[in-house]
Amino acid sequence: MLPDLPLPDMDFGAALDGSACLGAWTHDLAKGRLRLAPALSRAFGLAAGEVAGVPLTRVIAAIHAEDGPRIESLFAASREIGGPFEAEFRTRGGDRWLRLMGRTDRAARACGLAFDLTEGRLGGGGPAHRAQWQANQLAEHVIAMKGLVPPLDNPSLARLVDRLAVEIGFELARRLVPDAGDVRH
Repeated sequence: MLPDLPLPDMDFGAALDGSACLGAWTHDLAKGRLRLAPALSRAFGLAAGEVAGVPLTRVIAAIHAEDGPRIESLFAASREIGGPFEAEFRTRGGDRWLRLMGRTDRAARACGLAFDLTEGRLGGGGPAHRAQWQANQLAEHVIAMKGLVPPLDNPSLARLVDRLAVEIGFELARRLVPDAGDVRH
């Protein structure tokens, strides 16, 4: 039997602050409107009064022009299919990176949380750390792709994704930024 261990202080607010969570969002599918947490509304550059009942078109207009059509398509697909929803994109000025995660109930609504990825994408550490972060992101995405390919029953695609995974692994190894005191041979 394991001894009883004390639980850490459960400060949900501090955990959210540390996670770069901007708050919740809800999409009313029938009305095409979103309710946004105040911090998320500010991240989109919307006025304080625009947190409740923002038209989806207004939110899409606040997304970077290169990302907007893809995000609009994701919203449309999630409305038809339902299930998990995840999207990463830049805001209109390109100065913020956001991630929306949630779930869509085809009949009524989608809801979830929003995260500010800006610090990881644009901030701190200099070019070497940013390049390492980008290589890590590539690795995360290729791992996700490897999980998506088998149901498609496409051996050539599977081989391409495997080759891509190896190349990304080499790139990641090349981009590793050593910590002080690391010894490499």
